[in-house]
Amino acid sequence: MKNILARGGIEFVAVLLGISGSLWIDNNKKEADLELERKIVHEIIGREVAQIMEYTDERLTYYDKQDETIYYLFENWESFSSDSLEDPFQFTYNVFTTGTYMYSPNLSTFDALKSDGRFNLIDIGLRKYFGELFMLLEYIKKIEDNENIARERLLTYITTNHPDVEYAYPWGQSIRDSKFENFLLVLEHTRFDKSVWGHLNRKVGLTHARNSRVKWVKDLLISLQNDLKKINGV
Repeated sequence: MKNILARGGIEFVAVLLGISGSLWIDNNKKEADLELERKIVHEIIGREVAQIMEYTDERLTYYDKQDETIYYLFENWESFSSDSLEDPFQFTYNVFTTGTYMYSPNLSTFDALKSDGRFNLIDIGLRKYFGELFMLLEYIKKIEDNENIARERLLTYITTNHPDVEYAYPWGQSIRDSKFENFLLVLEHTRFDKSVWGHLNRKVGLTHARNSRVKWVKDLLISLQNDLKKINGV
C-alpha cells in the first residue's frame, strides 16, 4: 500500500512538473513572440518617422523661402514694386497661398497601429514623443485654419473698400486675362490703407507661426529617431 501511494505521489509530482514545464515553455514562447512583435513595430515606426522627416525637410525648404519673401515684403512695404521682382508669380504665391503650403504628413500607418492595438507595444518613452507630436500637429492645423480665415478677411476687405483697384488689376480665376501676380499690384495700390497692412500682417503672421511650429516637429522627430536607435541597438 505504501509503495502504491509512493508511486502515486511520484506520478502526481511528475504530472505537476510536466504541467509547470509546459506553462513555463508556453509563457516563454509568448514573451518571445511579443518581443518579436514589438521589434517589428519599432522597425515600422522607424521607417515611417524617416519618411515624415523627409517630408518635413521638403516643407521647411518651402517655408524658408516663404519667410524670406514675407520679410522682404514688409521691410519694403512703402517701396516694393512687382516690376523689380525676378519672379512676381512665385513672390505672390509665397505671400498669398495657404492650402498648397499646408503641413500634412501621412499618419495612416500610426492610425493602423492604433486601430489594431499594436501601438501599445511601442516603448513608453517613444509614446510620450508621439503624444507631443500629435498635439503639435493639431495645433498646426488650427493655425492653418486661422490663416485661411485671415486671408478671406483680407480679400473681403479689399473687395469692399477698394473695388476699383481690384477691378483694374484682376487676379481671380473668373476673368480670362487675369494674372495671379496682379495681387501684388493690388497691394501696391492699397498699401496706403493701414487696414490692408493689418489684415495681411495677420495672415502672414500665422504663416510664420506655422512655419516655426514645423521646425519644432523636426526637433521632436530627431529626438524620437535617436531614442528609437538606442532601443533597436543601432
